[in-house]
Order: sequence, then C-alpha cells, then structure tokens
Amino acid sequence: MSPLMQKLQPMMTALHSVWQRRTYREQQLLSAGAAVFVSVLLWSTAIAPALSTWREAPTRQAVLDLQSSQMQELREQVQALKKPSVITRTEAIQWLEANIPKSLGKDAKWSLQGEQLSLSLSSTPADQLATWLSQAREQAQVLPAKAQLQLVGDSTARISGTFILRLP
Repeated sequence: MSPLMQKLQPMMTALHSVWQRRTYREQQLLSAGAAVFVSVLLWSTAIAPALSTWREAPTRQAVLDLQSSQMQELREQVQALKKPSVITRTEAIQWLEANIPKSLGKDAKWSLQGEQLSLSLSSTPADQLATWLSQAREQAQVLPAKAQLQLVGDSTARISGTFILRLP
C-alpha cells in the first residue's frame, strides 16, 4: 500500500462509518446533493466555457478573417514600396506636363534644363503644392534640389517662388 493510501485509510474508514450510521433516506439525499454539486462543478468548469467558445466562434472567425485580409493588403503594399517602379525620363516628363497645370494652376511655369526642371509658382495654395510634390515624387520620381519660396497673403497660405527639381 502506498504512503498516501496509508494516510487516507483512517479518513476513509471514518467516512464509511458515518455513512453507515445514516438512514436510507439521508443517504439518498446526500447522494443527490453530491450529484448536483458534481453536475454544477462540471457545468461551470468544463461545459459552459466550451459552449460559450463554440457560440462565439463564428463571430471571432469573421473578425480574424477581416484582420487577416487587412494584413495581407498591408503586406502587398509594403512589398510594392520595397520595389519602387523605375520610370523613364520621358514618362516623368509626360506626367509633369499633364499634372503641373492641372494641380498647380495655369500660373505655374516650368522649363527643362538638362537633368533638372525649373518650376516657377505664383500665389499657389500651400496644400496644393504639398499634395503635388508628394504625387510628383511617387509618380514621376522627381526630387526637389533647390527651392526659393515666399509665403504670400495674410489669411490663406499661398506660395510664390521657384523650385528646381531633379528628374530621374
């Protein structure tokens, strides 16, 4: 007999004698109470959590699928940014010709000087200039080399001056 069983033997004997002294009806009530207690314990620790997880699974799966697709889109964007597309100088010039008047207005003058583009602005809204510069960097791969700009106007931020941009 193991040491644990030797220690439990007196307790088991005492419980058995207490059980035998109970009437049949008391034994039935104690058995029913123990069965209810074990049932509640089993429900609260095993069945209810599993049932709750099973009910919530479709909703959680939908959320995880959405997150997964968003992460996949972000991964594709990162891959695209890692490998910038190389465009030719001709494509860059075509993009600039199409977008300078449209984005910066008809007052914007520009000219090509070798590997550089000179851009003169007259009272161009600052937010339009910022948007155009961002697009020009992404689409035409031009980079600002030099800028001489002045803020014009009191209430609205407008820019006048010249930009020298480096072509690809």
